[in-house]
Amino acid sequence: MNIKIRKSIIIMTVLSGVVLAAVAINYRITQHIVEKTIIAQQQDLAAKAASTVELWLNQQMKILDATAASVPSDLLGRNEMTMGPLKMAMKAGHFSDVYIGESTGMLIDGADWLPPPGYDPRVRPWYRRAVETGTISFTTPYIDMVTNKLVIALVKPLLRGGKLRGVMGADTVLDTLVNNVLNLKVSKTGYAFLVERSGTILVHPIKDYVMRANLQTIEPDLAGKLNVFKENNEGTMLYLSGSGEKNIFSYRLIAGSDWFLCITVPYVEAYSLTRETTMIFAMEIVLRILGILALIALVGLGGSGLVLFMFSKRYSSAVQQHQVQMIDINKDLEWNITKRKEVETYYQTLFNVANDAILISKGLQHTECNHKAEEIFGLSREEILEKTMLDLSPAYQPDGSLSSECISRIIENSREGEQQFFRWSFSRSDGTEFPASVNLKIFTLNNEELTLSSIRDISKRVDAEGQLMQAQKLAAVGEMLGAIAHQWRQPLNTLATYISSLEAAQYNNLLSKPFVDKLVSGANGQIQFMSKTIDDFRNFFRPAKKKGPVDVFGVLISAVKLMEAQMKHGNIILSVKNQAGSDALVVLGYQGEFVHVLVNILANARDAILESRQDEGDGTAQTIDIIVASREDEVIIDIIDSGCGIPEHLLPQIFNPYYTTKGASSGTGMGLYMSKMIVEKEMGGELLAANTTTGAQFTIKLKKMATDSVQ
Repeated sequence: MNIKIRKSIIIMTVLSGVVLAAVAINYRITQHIVEKTIIAQQQDLAAKAASTVELWLNQQMKILDATAASVPSDLLGRNEMTMGPLKMAMKAGHFSDVYIGESTGMLIDGADWLPPPGYDPRVRPWYRRAVETGTISFTTPYIDMVTNKLVIALVKPLLRGGKLRGVMGADTVLDTLVNNVLNLKVSKTGYAFLVERSGTILVHPIKDYVMRANLQTIEPDLAGKLNVFKENNEGTMLYLSGSGEKNIFSYRLIAGSDWFLCITVPYVEAYSLTRETTMIFAMEIVLRILGILALIALVGLGGSGLVLFMFSKRYSSAVQQHQVQMIDINKDLEWNITKRKEVETYYQTLFNVANDAILISKGLQHTECNHKAEEIFGLSREEILEKTMLDLSPAYQPDGSLSSECISRIIENSREGEQQFFRWSFSRSDGTEFPASVNLKIFTLNNEELTLSSIRDISKRVDAEGQLMQAQKLAAVGEMLGAIAHQWRQPLNTLATYISSLEAAQYNNLLSKPFVDKLVSGANGQIQFMSKTIDDFRNFFRPAKKKGPVDVFGVLISAVKLMEAQMKHGNIILSVKNQAGSDALVVLGYQGEFVHVLVNILANARDAILESRQDEGDGTAQTIDIIVASREDEVIIDIIDSGCGIPEHLLPQIFNPYYTTKGASSGTGMGLYMSKMIVEKEMGGELLAANTTTGAQFTIKLKKMATDSVQ
């Protein structure tokens, strides 16, 4: 064997060893990437779950805050003004109890629970918690004396004039929070749970641990590692379970609390899930194959020395070129696998942890869906993929239109390049319907037309809006009763005059049939007027159940009648000016709710005039003008008052929920917000506000209904 061939064999042996070493190093790097990916996925899952719990707590706090704002602090007691909002809040927030502990020591309970003798709410944990924080917050779990269940209490101090008037609390049975946490799917045997910063178990699949065990006790390997709760708000670590199994433990602090959302999952299951959802497994196989090939090449070099000696000149250049190509291929393959793994992991994670249901369809037939779609429809992935969008929808939408016609029109508009946003009614697996907000987009992939639908369940929001709308009407009850009193005062005076005249006529022997007939006719007229007033107000408070044609002038007349007495009492001239001609003006919507919108705007205009009159000391009559105009397919209603106007810096905020310039005792801040929701969301119109030289102007724009559709 000459020196040149010997050098060639040595070089090839060294190259084979280098390749084998490179494969081993790359394999180790791949394992490191796997571990980092697993940790990142578990940490992201803990963050998503913590965000879900935070969202639930924030929604409960908003309901409590709205309830506290609707209860008049100067009329607290076991009366309808206090008990009504408490009972409504129990339904809206699914609370087990809503109650008020007064600073005097009296308890007002929305569930009608009567405390035992000697019970003092001021010494209860929930009352002390509200006093200590001075704002809305929630307590650690404790046993409720009404339900005898483990609950957490959301509490808010009630202040009047800067002084504590009492504390409002709302109890949520811990089972509600358990459902929000334990429904989280974490591989096959992994699970989520809640602990306090000290390690006390708050929520756990094993109920015997709740409030009775510490994390350090049930998982001894974590006993020396829980200082991380004090140092960091989130993180991930590895530990050994009591059976010696390697687990991954991820945690995330719930904002505004000392609670941590924790997720534990066996490392083997996390690794298996990562391998199934990424390209790392393919990379491992490739590296193993390359390692085997390199090892075979290294072992075979000794046996092939003779062959290389005989054919070294012919194949030396080919072998060297092949080695260079293998190295280049290895580098390219590693780069491509890493990039593809990162992209697939990113989009697969986004797809499955999205808060909205995502459906991909070919035509109307579903071809893919995420976990959220299975949750909101109550169906498995296989069942959803067997159905179309029409199979998941009722035959008719809430506005009475056929679902098949509506979806055909929406898809046609989307094909023209426009992304479609619309509200839709779907059906769950149990047959119940729920409203949803849908974002639909058609795109082309590999010369195939696909439809992407993002679906958000808004049933809770719709229910809350309905409850807020009804609460706004109930808030107006007192004021409307005053209006009824004004409407009835003159008829009652007239009836009193008729009765007095009967006595005087009898005394003077002037009773006759014409005289009695005249009095009876007049009295009947006054009684019919009073009955008609009651019917008008009863129709105002009756909620609309179905959208349909609404006569604009008929609604205006109803609103004017409702406000007529209050306007006369305030020496305000209310006029309606028709600039639309003699044609009927009909729009699509809810008649009762539209009357409520007009009454709310007119009441605000009246208040603005009275406020302006009080500030200026002017008692002269002032005006509110309602101007109705028609432009092509649009009806425009302008309500213009001569009040004090709206400060320019407040104009952008007046339609925000809970925003009011009247103070908590005079307004809830929901009137204009609900009016805008009714006009724009329910009737497809527009509600605007601006200032004029004499006061404020509110403009309502609505689309006309076609004459043939009205018939």
